Amino acid sequence: MGEYLVPPICGWTYLYGRNAGVSVSSRIVATLTMHLHADILSAVLQEAAVRFPQMAVGLEQRDGKLAFVPCSGPVPLFHAAETGGCAADFADAALSGYLFKVSYIHKTVYFDFHRALTDEYGMMSFAKSVLFRYLELSGCPVRNDGSVKLLSGTFFQAEGEDAMLKMEDINASRPVWYMDAKAIVPPSAEKGQEEVVQVRIPMDGPMKLFTGAAVNHVACISPAFSQAVQEMYAGSMEKGEYVVASVSVNLRPYFPAASLRPFTANVYLAYNRSLTEYPYNTVQMSQKKLLEAQMKSDALAYSVQRYMTDIENALDSSEVSGELYGAMSDLQEKTGERATYRIGGIGNVILPESMRRLVEEFYPVIPSGGKSYSLTVENYSGNLVVAVCGAERTAEVCARFVEILHENDIDAFIADTYGFVPMDMKK
Repeated sequence: MGEYLVPPICGWTYLYGRNAGVSVSSRIVATLTMHLHADILSAVLQEAAVRFPQMAVGLEQRDGKLAFVPCSGPVPLFHAAETGGCAADFADAALSGYLFKVSYIHKTVYFDFHRALTDEYGMMSFAKSVLFRYLELSGCPVRNDGSVKLLSGTFFQAEGEDAMLKMEDINASRPVWYMDAKAIVPPSAEKGQEEVVQVRIPMDGPMKLFTGAAVNHVACISPAFSQAVQEMYAGSMEKGEYVVASVSVNLRPYFPAASLRPFTANVYLAYNRSLTEYPYNTVQMSQKKLLEAQMKSDALAYSVQRYMTDIENALDSSEVSGELYGAMSDLQEKTGERATYRIGGIGNVILPESMRRLVEEFYPVIPSGGKSYSLTVENYSGNLVVAVCGAERTAEVCARFVEILHENDIDAFIADTYGFVPMDMKK
């Protein structure tokens, strides 16, 4: 029952890394059709802490290593205007030890969370449950269709398991074409405020061919964004360097698991055909095939086991040096050098119809960390929603991204732009 008190394998680099420019937090943004009432939302958070005990944890040192411990105090609720939306770090006493923070303003709720705790898929499950219960207590006629975990339900042990550990025994094979392309990696910007630009692409016209799986969503927009990034860094790219996307893959559809803890793998997508030389559809299909080759079960297992070997090597080196934080920072820097930017496909965001009509926006935002930009792509309410986060020239690259889509007869528009301060963990 307490297995979730052991930090997950994917959480090690976020708990122990330092000075590698990698943010430890991510965010889920949800906007309702109605203004929020703090008393109702606060009451719901107390219920959620009971239903999701693996989320209601903090950190303490045990035998020189970090461990999760249950938090028993009330879950705090913050007003975003008073805290800058997300100005505090996870060591702030105002969080009462919790590794997530919920803040609100007007009609919007922000769920900020430590990435050692869960991934965006696990946090979206948590946020869906909170929103459903909030609407229910607000008197809205919402009905669950099975896609939401009710707060009145029971915690299942499998939700708190570290599914990554089971990947060690799965048959794996390196894709025949596997290419560790040399990525152009711009200097990391100083930590601080990042800019979020939300781009929406109506899911009609040419986009009808790219519905369904998350790989389709990534393949349909990655050529345009990679081209925009390539143009931005063309003057500093050396021969043999590519714009490379680190694609975050949700492993649950490939290796069924009920775990809400981190369960993702990174595969790499080199932009090796330029839109200046090939038609958009040709580059799209090329990128899609490169992705699909890596997203077969045995190939994904290879990527996971490669990552776990990197972590084990970092742990071994830390035993020699006695410096765990330094070993994990070296690992962060090593993996960061493999990609120019990060992109994650969320797929179709599923909510009950009675709930969907009351939730105008529901999407993740992931800080750029040590990369130039971080993108999430999802299909929600008839639009492909692309949330781009970056510390430098984000609006500029997104304007070019939209322009390239227009040049290829794909409708797109910038729907929102705002500042975002990722949470940190001071040591």
